[in-house]
Amino acid sequence: MIKFFRQIRQSLIQKNQMGKYFKYAIGEILLVVIGILIALQINNWNENRKLRNSEQVLLLQLKQEFESNLEQLNQKIEMREIMVNSAKKLLHMIDDKSTMIPDSIAPLISFTRMNPTFDPIRNDLTTGDKLSLISDAKLKSLLTKWESNALQLDESEDRWLYSLDTYFRPLLYEHNLVRDMFESNYKSGSMGLMTLTNTIETASTNKSVDVDRMINLLNDSRLESHLAWTVGINTFSNEESMTLKNHITDILNTIEAEIK
Repeated sequence: MIKFFRQIRQSLIQKNQMGKYFKYAIGEILLVVIGILIALQINNWNENRKLRNSEQVLLLQLKQEFESNLEQLNQKIEMREIMVNSAKKLLHMIDDKSTMIPDSIAPLISFTRMNPTFDPIRNDLTTGDKLSLISDAKLKSLLTKWESNALQLDESEDRWLYSLDTYFRPLLYEHNLVRDMFESNYKSGSMGLMTLTNTIETASTNKSVDVDRMINLLNDSRLESHLAWTVGINTFSNEESMTLKNHITDILNTIEAEIK
């Protein structure tokens, strides 16, 4: 093709048709420019296609991860509801001794010492270069704010764990109820909730729970403080969890709209 154009130029020069030569040269230049522009457009189209394909892969990964996060968060919300309801029942027994059911004290207390810690999937999919692949501005904003919202729940969970380690567990040792509580954990099912599995084998220390010592624990004012804190901090954590749950739902809905 280049040889063909060269022959045309030489022919026009030999025939001294300079006007036609210049017109032809300009046309040839325009043709080259158009060819370059078309090539650039095709290259840009290919690059955009690769980016969109990468975005779709990222969206599918995010969908899977946030669905997993949502499932785990719902489990932790359920655990805290059990803890709060159990603590309220025990507080009612403390306020009105006539409502006390001795055999229910140990199972209810075992439910107030669970660790419903939300541990979402954390990676680099929502930051840096990966985030730049997201074309939807709303989704990009939701993903950017996700980590800070999750950290707010972390803070209230840390306060709860600190309370368990600092005040509640030493109280069990003082009343010599660690073995009783261990036994009650399995009998009440709270151990299964803590591990979030249905396959755990029931363990036993072959000991009946000492009801009298449980009643003594119930009459200890420090347990009342633990129960009040159980209601307060876990109610607050569930409010934080609901905010986070709505955030995850918005993320998933937006992802669904963007998946082709």
